[in-house]
Amino acid sequence: MITFENVVKQYPNGFRAVDGLSLEVAPGEICVFIGPSGCGKTTTMRMVNRLISVSSGRILVEGRDNRDIPAEELRRKIGYAIQQIGLFPHMTIYENVAVVPHLLGWEESRIRSQVDRLLELVGLDPDEQRDKYPRQLSGGQQQRVGVARALGADPPIMLMDEPFGAIDPITREVLQDEFLQIQKEISKTIIFVTHDIDEAIKMGDRIAILREGRIVQFDTPDTILAHPKNNFVRDFVGADRALKRLGLVRINEVMDTDPPMVAYEAKIEEARNIIQKRKLRSAFVVDRDGRLRGWVDKEAAERETSLTEAMAEVPYSDIAVRQNATVRDALSAMVTRSFRITPVVDSKGKLVGSISLRSLQELVERDDSEASEVSP
Repeated sequence: MITFENVVKQYPNGFRAVDGLSLEVAPGEICVFIGPSGCGKTTTMRMVNRLISVSSGRILVEGRDNRDIPAEELRRKIGYAIQQIGLFPHMTIYENVAVVPHLLGWEESRIRSQVDRLLELVGLDPDEQRDKYPRQLSGGQQQRVGVARALGADPPIMLMDEPFGAIDPITREVLQDEFLQIQKEISKTIIFVTHDIDEAIKMGDRIAILREGRIVQFDTPDTILAHPKNNFVRDFVGADRALKRLGLVRINEVMDTDPPMVAYEAKIEEARNIIQKRKLRSAFVVDRDGRLRGWVDKEAAERETSLTEAMAEVPYSDIAVRQNATVRDALSAMVTRSFRITPVVDSKGKLVGSISLRSLQELVERDDSEASEVSP
């Protein structure tokens, strides 16, 4: 747990970068700090591990004033991942991740086991990557190593300062998803700084929106989107709040668990009956294991004499969305592919449901009406 009690950071010229900030970050929570440039978000984070000193107030780390904790002990408790990554170019990946364990005097066998475990955790093959140098890795791989190094001594707390900000959007999204999966396993207490509201909504259990060193609103992403405290928050999160809220809903929470489907070995009459009975334009085709093989539309089912001739057989990754994806992902896929109904699959490609454009429209309209009121 991290507790900020009326924390102030004032510089000699009188400027207050942080002005009376109070909040509590719960154990295992990702708390995101966000706000305009100069709002104090990075300064606040850096006061936790005493890279910047507190002028007044106090910060409690696991119940202790961080000024009373010896610097070495404090920084053992806290992992630090930053946008610039800061890997040592003359060290191998193994040596980079092992820096803090070596400083702590761990035995080499324990260090090797920890490094390999962390590389696997962040999606890197230890046998392939541990002896390489940073210059031999892509930007995304280097960022993974940076996260692994921050976790090197298994600290209970992590500070993450725009850790995915220096990479391309596609890689950033992948790393965000991967880190959220990692967090489910490691359950660290995390302060995460970003300037990107979409990243804040995706990554944060709670979000602290700062302005001029003060907290304007501190709440869950859903509450901030549905009930922004004032016009500053409303403008900061953007006009498409209803769409952003769709990014908080997982497809498996709202999908139809009885999708229109027909077995690959079935006769064409069965496909016609399913489409006609459910008043649809198409049905999905699955193999004996329930994996999605493609789809058959109404016109083809009526025209052809066999299902294999009528169906469009394509890789499930080209037409489906994963059940752990968000409703916003599903909407994007439908618009891109011009689908009215999109199949939902599990990690092995098994058809587990479907989601329709109509159901998404109803969600947007419902969320839009809930988010329509805002304080001045």
